[in-house]
Amino acid sequence: MDSERAAEQGETVDERREALHSAVADVMTRIVGGERSAVWDLHTLSEPHMRRIIRAEARRIDIRIGDEDVLDLSLDAAIDLAKIARAWQPGGALPWVWARRRIAALVHGHVGTFAKPLDETHFEIEERAAPASVESPRALLRLLAERHPAARSLEERLSLVASDRDADVWLGVVLERASGNRSPAVTVGADHDMRPGAVRKVVQRVGERLDAVA
Repeated sequence: MDSERAAEQGETVDERREALHSAVADVMTRIVGGERSAVWDLHTLSEPHMRRIIRAEARRIDIRIGDEDVLDLSLDAAIDLAKIARAWQPGGALPWVWARRRIAALVHGHVGTFAKPLDETHFEIEERAAPASVESPRALLRLLAERHPAARSLEERLSLVASDRDADVWLGVVLERASGNRSPAVTVGADHDMRPGAVRKVVQRVGERLDAVA
């Protein structure tokens, strides 16, 4: 009986997931078609999920966000997702998963610059360790290259075989894989307004060139 009940529950979850994907695909199609009201329908469908992403990111950076701010951020996220709706592909990750780094960026933008107090002894070190210019994986690698031989070697090889954009895409996928993301091309594609297939081609091309100069 327990196994039968579990099977029934599993089917219900699958049906709900399928219905959600279908509804989201319909809304995103309407957004691409220029229907402005569809943005609010997207927010209705995505709000519980985006609230979780927003709160999780706030906890990760040890910041508290009130309910009203979370609602405002979820609205901003829905509008942001609508702007890149053309790049999203039905059948893949849901939009708020596909573009979760954009949602996280909204949280950082809302919080603004924050830091714990530093004494004069550590101020200069902390300033060098986390400059405001670190805006991409490539920028982070260049920062690390100033102090770590391995990072410097990788930066030099990337400079030989890839453009700044391709290097940033390749590094982004590497970082997403390291964080456990099973669909790194989807996430990185959202950051660069690229389709996942195009991201995978860039990663393959850069990887082959790196192997050639290793």
